[in-house]
Amino acid sequence: MTEKLNYLKRQGINAQQGMKYADDSLDFYEQLITLFMNEYGEKRACVLKEAENPGQGYTVLVHGLKNNARSLGADKLADLACEHELASKAGDVGFIKENLDALLETWEQTVHIFKEMVTIQSHADL
Repeated sequence: MTEKLNYLKRQGINAQQGMKYADDSLDFYEQLITLFMNEYGEKRACVLKEAENPGQGYTVLVHGLKNNARSLGADKLADLACEHELASKAGDVGFIKENLDALLETWEQTVHIFKEMVTIQSHADL
């Protein structure tokens, strides 16, 4: 396992799952991670806006976040997004409001972990 994947594993990311979705290609996995990181700011702003009055738009956004996070092996984030998706479908605005900060913080932490991962140089790259 490469240094990058070991780093992710130490940070609680299920890199093996992420690699499975990336056809066991580290380059492709990194491309997916980079896309996830690049979309973070815009998607976070959309989630914040939709969380003001959660409805179908919020449900769709957190559903997408759940799927993207799960495919990258970010299970903690995916689980939180799933909780928000279910709460949104059930109309549980209280849950969403009370737990939005936890979702956003976990999302930010996950992006930070991914940013650190892509900066790691493997011995093969040196």
